[in-house]
Order: sequence, then structure tokens, then C-alpha cells
Amino acid sequence: MAKRRLRDEWGSITEVNRNERYRIRYWGNDENGTYRRMTCTVRGTRRDAERKRAELMLEHSEEAQCVTVDYVWKHWYLPTLERRCKDGEMSDKTVSQYKSRYSSAISERWGQVPCDGIRPLDVQQWLDGISYTKASQSLNMLRPMLDYAVRYGEIPSNPFRERYLLPSKSTVKHMDDGAWKLGELNQLWERVRGEWFEGAFICAAFGGCRVGESIGIQVGDIKRLDADGLCVAVVRVERQVKNAGGVSEQLKNPQSRRPIVIVGRPAERLCEIAKSAPIWVTGDGFGGPTTQLRLGTSWKKMADRLPDGMWHPFRNLRNSYQTFMRWEVGLAPHYIEELLGHRGTTVTDKHYDRPDESAIVGVTVAAWEAYLKASRAQEKAPFGAR
Repeated sequence: MAKRRLRDEWGSITEVNRNERYRIRYWGNDENGTYRRMTCTVRGTRRDAERKRAELMLEHSEEAQCVTVDYVWKHWYLPTLERRCKDGEMSDKTVSQYKSRYSSAISERWGQVPCDGIRPLDVQQWLDGISYTKASQSLNMLRPMLDYAVRYGEIPSNPFRERYLLPSKSTVKHMDDGAWKLGELNQLWERVRGEWFEGAFICAAFGGCRVGESIGIQVGDIKRLDADGLCVAVVRVERQVKNAGGVSEQLKNPQSRRPIVIVGRPAERLCEIAKSAPIWVTGDGFGGPTTQLRLGTSWKKMADRLPDGMWHPFRNLRNSYQTFMRWEVGLAPHYIEELLGHRGTTVTDKHYDRPDESAIVGVTVAAWEAYLKASRAQEKAPFGAR
């Protein structure tokens, strides 16, 4: 068992035992010409070990290879992603997506390739053989990754920063991007009423929650208010549930931690559901949180119970919320961005605009009240009226 390990600029010397035996570890080409980690054992004094290391250094120092793409990923890029996640700059879900993308789309082709051995022609040929989506996502990840190799002096320029021809967009598998109008959501809600995931549906459809956020709501996150006879539920988004389970207080971005404002009958129903729930508004039936996978399975079963064209993925409820709040309820876009947990791009958005909860609730309720008043005047069914 190693007693002491000493390192130097080239190789390392470890004293193995008291019988004056030392182990030298270094990098070099083996008998097959493969550059790898190697060892050499020396019996004698420490000076003998240092003399042998000097000989090995003369023999192998010119064989050193540039770091591989795998090395850049494991030692430089991934630790940066994990640090950003720990600092709240990135969600753990996003980090998981990066890991999955690297292992499924990048590692097999480029992982063992030294950074100075990547030729633009090889990159273009690789891109020609994959889909547009895979190519675009992979390049968006490899470009900043190989910037580390440039920054640390391994290569003079980043080969993935070249301008490549991407595959045809006809290779893209288009996802369902359909959205429900406000009246359609009201009809959909009637079909969902009484389902175990109704609380999550209300938070997503009428509050703009992401999927993981909608099932991460606890009873204590909900506060009921009354605005001129209109029920208002103010819900704090503080956590999310991952795809396969597990609760994380690390949201997609810092501004995702926010209040959402639900008004009218959906607010009343959400408060009613919360009264009978132990901890989680949308739980697993045993006092714990559910998972996105279970929610997705139950939601897919809804497709058989709905008219043709009425079903879309659960995540589209958030898109629908943004659309009807802007085009039907009439709330100004910059207010909706705040409710969705987005941060604008202007200097004011980034550094100065800091509304508190009461301001967010005020503008949202005012927009709903104006919408309901106009609906009554036109003798429409007043969505959200008590």
C-alpha cells in the first residue's frame, strides 16, 4: 500500500514500502504505439528512482499527445456546468440534458479524438450523416466546449467554430406545437375535473407553469385572496419534480422562482384541491410527489377521451397560457414574461425592473377583471366568473 506520493512536472514517484521500492507513473507510447498511462518499478534509493524518471522523460517526453475531447468534457466543461448548477445559474435538468446529449450524440464519434486531430472535413462528413436537430444541438455544445482547449493552449483554434453546412431541415421531426384557446381550455378542464392530476393541470393551463413546476406545488405554496368578489390564488413556484422523480429546488433559471396568479373558478378549484391534499397538490397517493413520467402516461390516456384535434402534449398548456393571456385576456407581453419566469433582454429588464408580488397580482387581476367585464357586456359565457 502506498505510503507517500510525490509529484513533479513530469511523471510521479510513489514510495511503495520500506524496502526501498518506488513506483514511477508517467504517460507514453506502449509497445503498440498507444499513448497511455504507464508505470515502472524501481528498487533502490530515492535518487535511483529520480534518475530512472529522468531517463523515461527523455525517452517519452516527445510522445505527449493533445488532450482528447473526452478529457475536455470531463475535466473542464462538465465541472463548469455543475458549478453553474450549484450557483443557481443553470438547472440540474439542463445539466442532465447536456450529459445525455454528450453520451448519445458526441462521445462515440469524438470522445477519443485528440483536439488537434479534428479536421473540418471530418466534422462536415459527420454532420452530413445525422439529422439537422442532432447536428445543430451538437455544434452548439461542442463550440464552447473546445473553446476550453484553445483557452488552455492545447490547440490554436477551435475546429467546431468553422462555418459548416447543416443537414436539411426536412430531417427534423416536428413536435406537436398546437395550443388551446381559452374556451377550449375551459372545455378541456371539464374533462380533467376529478382526475388525480387536476391540480397540476390548473397550475399549467391557468398559471403558466412548466411541467415539473406544476407537480412541484405544495399546499403551503398557495395563498387565497379576494378581489372584488373574484377568487384569486397566488401560488409560489419554489421547486420542480424531475422526469423520473426527485424534487429539486433548482429551477430552470433564477427568475423561475416566482408567483403565478390564477383567477376565478380555476383558483377556487385549486384551493379546494389543496384543502384535501396532505402536502403535495399533485401527489403520488402516498404523501409524496408524483413524477413527470406518471403524469405524462396519464395525460396520453386523455387522448382517447377527447375529440379529434383536442389533445396536445401537457407541456403545450404553457404555450396556450402565454397565447390566451396576450391575445384574449389582453395582458401586456412584458407582464406575461414575468408570470412565465422569463427575463427580458433590455437593460431595464435585466437590472432595474423588480416588481414585488403585490404588483404582479395587481396587473394580472386587473386584466382579468377587464376581460370578464367585456365578456359579460357581449353576453359571452364569462370564463372565470364565480
